[in-house]
Amino acid sequence: MTPFPPELLHLEHLFETHALIEFFSSPTSSPVTAVRVSARLDVIGGIADYSGAHVAQGILAPGVVAAVQSRADDFLHVRTLQLHSNALPSDTYVPLQQLAGDYAVVGARFKQNPLAAWAAYPIGSLLALLREQNVPLMGGGGFNILLISSIPMNVGIASSAAVEIATLSALNAHLKLDLPPLRLAELGQLAENRIVGAPCGIMDQIAIATGKANTLTHILCRPGQILGSVDIPPNTTFLGLSSCIRHSVAAAPYANVRIGAFIGKKIINALRAKTNFPPLQYLTELTPDVFCRDYLPHLPGTLTGQAFLDQYHSHDDPVTRIHAGTTYRIAGPTRHPIEENARVLAFIAALQTASEDSLRHAGQLMFQAHESYKTNCHLSTPEIDTLIDAIHSLGPDSGIYGAKITGGGAGGTLALFAKPNALTSHLPQLLSAYTTRTGLTPQLFQSPAAATPSSLVRRYGTR
Repeated sequence: MTPFPPELLHLEHLFETHALIEFFSSPTSSPVTAVRVSARLDVIGGIADYSGAHVAQGILAPGVVAAVQSRADDFLHVRTLQLHSNALPSDTYVPLQQLAGDYAVVGARFKQNPLAAWAAYPIGSLLALLREQNVPLMGGGGFNILLISSIPMNVGIASSAAVEIATLSALNAHLKLDLPPLRLAELGQLAENRIVGAPCGIMDQIAIATGKANTLTHILCRPGQILGSVDIPPNTTFLGLSSCIRHSVAAAPYANVRIGAFIGKKIINALRAKTNFPPLQYLTELTPDVFCRDYLPHLPGTLTGQAFLDQYHSHDDPVTRIHAGTTYRIAGPTRHPIEENARVLAFIAALQTASEDSLRHAGQLMFQAHESYKTNCHLSTPEIDTLIDAIHSLGPDSGIYGAKITGGGAGGTLALFAKPNALTSHLPQLLSAYTTRTGLTPQLFQSPAAATPSSLVRRYGTR
């Protein structure tokens, strides 16, 4: 029997108790379409996505439901409810005429109103869908969009991408557009890049749009191709552990690392031009050996934005902007995705072999990935490093094979790879020690139940 997620149970309860009468008009006269999607767990690959890397991504038990209804007027009414929280609902009305202008202009309007800035994620996704797919509007053109989420914000499990994909999936079903999941992922990334203004790759959106329980999705981010799924080996699990340190891919540390990688690629391509080699489209076209031998010695450790712009003029990344007065790390952020790409391929091969030795090797690759976040990208934190070190010190005989920081780093969630009974034996003591040391209480995000689909569609008011 397919488990019924709590977000959908809550939506059903709101309908049954008539608590949505003032939000939705009668579903019998105007149907409501709801879609539920899961949070994602960045198992390995992370920020190498924008450099064209292979990545392996899972899904977690928390999720978000988007429920959509057409309106008779030209307004958008968007409300979000956070489960397991005392936070008040967030609510905003936006007339469709406020969405006129290019994407950057629309994004600036949301930024000018802090009370409505959160709505850039669902409304930006709606706008991207309408414009990029030339969707004709129904009725008055407006929509009611209700979001019910159990995904905490800013903990590094892609709450923003989940809102985007849930909104797009609900609109896709409601408007009977039949767009494939990869197209929804592209539209979600467009909304986040060009309207929200966060320089994310497409990894999160693809993982959420296509992920399945008990598997990892193997994605090649050039720019976004699903190469298959990788079964999670028997008697092992991946789960997320929130450090309780807030994280954001719109923040400077993540963006500066991305800029450093693009600067590195620009310098490498200038070197390649001198020897008649074609330019790289993605850094991960290089193997680690070739990079370290031919290019790493020529990359500066750091470089000011002004010095780079004076010589190269542009870093060729449309979603980030170089600031002349900022000093960027170059060698480390350039090295990270090239070596991470190789780690991901070795990690997937180890999971597919699934022997005890290969599972231990997979765990070591996760620890190596974390070390690169820390030393090459400076995207870890002392609190997370201490927790990773404590996990590493247990050794693979403990049954906890590996751990790493995830996503954009600088806080957020750790990915853990372990045997379930090992977590029962060792995790309480690890978490207690972390709380004593930091005053923070970590939150554990479990893998979804085996029968949980990547998305679940419900319709109300239709026969």
